Amino acid sequence: MIESLKMGIHIKNWVPIFVFLLMISVVSSAQRRELGGGIGALSYTGDLSRNALKNPIKPAATVFYRFNMRDHLSIRVSFMAGGLSGTDGKPIDAFSVARASSFNIFLSEFSTGLEYYFLNFRGKNNNINWSPYFFGGVGIFGMLGHENKTATYSNVQLAIPLGIGFRYRMSPKWSFAVETGVRATLFDYLDNISEGDLFSKDYQYGNPFDNDKYYFAGVSISYTFYRVECPTLPLKQGYRRR
Repeated sequence: MIESLKMGIHIKNWVPIFVFLLMISVVSSAQRRELGGGIGALSYTGDLSRNALKNPIKPAATVFYRFNMRDHLSIRVSFMAGGLSGTDGKPIDAFSVARASSFNIFLSEFSTGLEYYFLNFRGKNNNINWSPYFFGGVGIFGMLGHENKTATYSNVQLAIPLGIGFRYRMSPKWSFAVETGVRATLFDYLDNISEGDLFSKDYQYGNPFDNDKYYFAGVSISYTFYRVECPTLPLKQGYRRR
C-alpha cells in the first residue's frame, strides 16, 4: 500500500515533462501539423472481469495534436476522457459470486507517443492514400469516483498505451482513422479490488499480482495545417533601393 502511494506521488512529477514535450511539438518548425478529435469506447480487465468485451462498455472522447516527422513516423500528444466500469455481474467463478463487487469511475488520460505507418501514404509520388499503423508511448491517467475501501493510493497513475490502427486520407488536409489499443498499468486498484484479508468473509479482495488494464477503441478525424514557405530573392550586389 505504501509503495502504491509512493508511485502515485512520483508519477505527479511526470506532468511537467509531458507539458514540456507538448510545448516543443507546438513550436516545432514542422511542415505538417495536425489537430484532431474522435469518439470511442472504454473497457477494462482486472479482478472483476477477464474479458473486455463482456465488461460494461462506456463512451469516451479524445483530442490530439500530431507532428509528422517523416512519411512513416509521427509524434502524437493526446487527451482522452470517458467512463470506465466493471462488475461481478457476470461472475467468472464462485468467488466472484460471493464478492458481488462493482465500480464506476470517470477516467482521464494524457499521453504522448510514436505512430509508425507501414505504408508511405503521405508521399508525394505515390497513389496510396491509406496505411495501417502501430502506436506506442507513455501516459498518465487520473480517476474520479472511487470509494477507497482497502488501500491508500494516488488517483494519478502511469499508463503505457499500445495499439494498432488504420488511417485513410480523404484529401491532402483531412484524414480519417480507426484504432484500438490497450493501456497497460502498474496499478491494481483500477477496480478498487486487490490485496485484502484472505480470511475475511466479505471477499472484497482479488489477485494483487495481476495489474489492471483498460482499453480504448474509436474513430477520429484530423486536419493537417500546411505551412507554405514564401520564396525570397536575394538582393543583387550593387542594387540600391530608390
